[in-house]
Amino acid sequence: MRSRAALFGLAALAALACRSSSDTVLVVTVTMSGSLPGVTALDVTLLSTAGTAENVYPAPASQTITFPTTLTARLPSRVTGDVMIDVKANDASGAVVAHGRLAQVTLKPGTRQTIVVALDCGGAACATVTPDGGPAPDAAGGDAGSSPTCGNGVIDLGETCDTAIAAGAPGACPRADCDDGLACTTNVRTGDGCTAACAHVEITARVAGDRCCPTGATATDDPDCSPSCGNGTIEAGETCDTAIGASAPGACPAPADCDDHDPCTDDHLISAGTCDAICAHVWRRAQSGTVADGCCPAGAWHEADVDCPASCGDGHVQAGERCDPGIPAGTFGACPTSCDDGDPCTADARSGAGCQVQCAHAAVTAFVSGDGCCPPRATRRTDRDCAPTCGNGVVEPGEACDKGATTTGACPTSCPPSPSACLVSALVGAVDDCTRRCALTPVSACAATADGCCAPGCTAANDPDCSPTCGDGVVQPANGEGCDTAIAAGLPGACPTRCSDGVACTRDLLVAAGTCAATCLSVPITEPIAGDGCCPPGADATLDPDCAAVCGNGVAEPPAETCDYAAGAGACPVTCPAGDACAPVSNDGAVGTCTAACVAHPVTACKAGDGCCPAGCTIEDDADCPETCGDGVLEADEICDRAITAGQPGHCPASCDDHDACTLDWVTGTPSACSRACGHVAITACVTGDGCCPPGCNATSDHDCAAVCGDGKLEAGETCDPPSTCPVACPDDGDPCTHERLVGDAASCSARCDSVPVTTCSGAAVDLCCPTGCSRATDADCAPPQRL
Repeated sequence: MRSRAALFGLAALAALACRSSSDTVLVVTVTMSGSLPGVTALDVTLLSTAGTAENVYPAPASQTITFPTTLTARLPSRVTGDVMIDVKANDASGAVVAHGRLAQVTLKPGTRQTIVVALDCGGAACATVTPDGGPAPDAAGGDAGSSPTCGNGVIDLGETCDTAIAAGAPGACPRADCDDGLACTTNVRTGDGCTAACAHVEITARVAGDRCCPTGATATDDPDCSPSCGNGTIEAGETCDTAIGASAPGACPAPADCDDHDPCTDDHLISAGTCDAICAHVWRRAQSGTVADGCCPAGAWHEADVDCPASCGDGHVQAGERCDPGIPAGTFGACPTSCDDGDPCTADARSGAGCQVQCAHAAVTAFVSGDGCCPPRATRRTDRDCAPTCGNGVVEPGEACDKGATTTGACPTSCPPSPSACLVSALVGAVDDCTRRCALTPVSACAATADGCCAPGCTAANDPDCSPTCGDGVVQPANGEGCDTAIAAGLPGACPTRCSDGVACTRDLLVAAGTCAATCLSVPITEPIAGDGCCPPGADATLDPDCAAVCGNGVAEPPAETCDYAAGAGACPVTCPAGDACAPVSNDGAVGTCTAACVAHPVTACKAGDGCCPAGCTIEDDADCPETCGDGVLEADEICDRAITAGQPGHCPASCDDHDACTLDWVTGTPSACSRACGHVAITACVTGDGCCPPGCNATSDHDCAAVCGDGKLEAGETCDPPSTCPVACPDDGDPCTHERLVGDAASCSARCDSVPVTTCSGAAVDLCCPTGCSRATDADCAPPQRL
């Protein structure tokens, strides 16, 4: 059966009820090598910076899912950025039998993308047999070592090491020769790239000249065995002596003696019953997936190995997590510290803590001026954040009319008669840009024929409408005079030179100026003009700042108003989104006074009992915060915490080297997952060249004994040899929280550099270190709590 499911996509990003041809279509093909019978459902999780969405897709009744199978997600084109896709194959009991993940898929808006998610059994029993019975190819179609995540410095699912980890560091890929230093083992390197591992098989054949004395052999049947074995003394070439009593120094180990009680090592007794007997401890690298074996290998994490703790903050987004604070900010999967999506038309809220932090973006619908958003149905008059739109039927600031209006505010098609023959009433502006209006224009030219107007500066000689007696000092109404230009200003009959009736809402016009027909006209102001002191009929504070804001007129008039309840249902917010404990939202105004506005009040203080864990707070100073790896507190499920500074109890060591040549140092877990643990197994065999002189060994049987400073060999108890190579000064290791100190003595080949952790708070002094336990109040280098 080839199944196809319609994947609903990211509910946290967008509702997919509205679809268009410009949507982004994501086709997810789920594959695996070989066969995996019994899969009854696929659990698919899509994770983005905006949140997660999870759906379980069951097979039809009484059937199982076969591979490859295809799922489809349809996302609106506005959904962009990176998405992680996680797929788990479940059996009938709900157990996860295979898992696959694409860590990062970059969406291409408006296109159809096909991606492949390959399932891996992660160490569990899995039928991966090809039809011809041969070995199954890698799920990615090639060498596993060439997986997309190989070389990222992290041991990812299905990897045993990572090529970007420095040689010798925990999680580094093994050397090509896999030499374990034991003559009686055959060393084989398996895998490639990030799946490389070493296998060591004990040699049992008696072969002269191979330097191996195999189990049960003696010098009589294998010349590589010591002829003096059993004399109670450890001779040159021997690791122990069979005649030395059990538990005594130099005694040969029994199988039980090789058990180091560390689940992360496979313990073997090599060359048993001979004086070459030695315990071999092979460090486990492979992740066991869902199989519990008690070992969390170096670099492993919970989803890759069930024995590793499932720690929030381990740097991996695992099942049930929305993000992880251990992932660096700005990197895919990191927990958001700010939820500002840059869209003023969404109310942004951050909720949750630890690995459950998520952002919610609720659409703004209220007409609130000043929030930068113009919601649907709003206009410039109901929300000052909207741009004027010619043709929306509403006269807005900058418009004289609106071509979409049918009654009030409609653009005029004709003008009323002029109040004076010396004023021309005509249409100006354009309908298309909503600037059409009626304007009065003074007549300025002298007319040769009578038009009823004696234009300014004209006389009877060039305009028949002007009085022939003008200027004789007598007002002669019979000649059309209302004044005489020869009468001095201030006397009866003098012609006006300026006009003002003292009424703000009239436009005072002087017509026929300089003639004996000069007169003042007061024309009512009907257009909103800022600064003239008049609020004409039909205007409001949005059209004319000379108008006073009126709550209830259906127009939002800032700054006195944020909204107006008469502008329509929902114009003023009545109730506000609940927000969350870390950002409670309240209505800081009132609908009745047109000042309603929903305002979030982010919590920044670390305070127990308020249900909020603000950014920068931890469980140590706020009981509402969850236990998180990296919070500087050693919790019950943590072996260490990476935020605890070196030298303090509970810090995570980067290396497990105890500087003791007589111990084998084992590393498990990772500092990033707060699971780093160290194991140290005592060396008991007399082996030259390992730097150790165990009890019972001597200079004859082990050249590491009785070290001689100056012989050019690095021997037990020495840190350098010859003395000329010993350090005389210690370089800065780049960590401001450590001091470098030279200890030992070059003359005894014991000189070395130690890094001493800084544990004292520096007060006001700046030394770039904020030790664990210090705060901004006690150390100037400590950062204050972050604010949302």
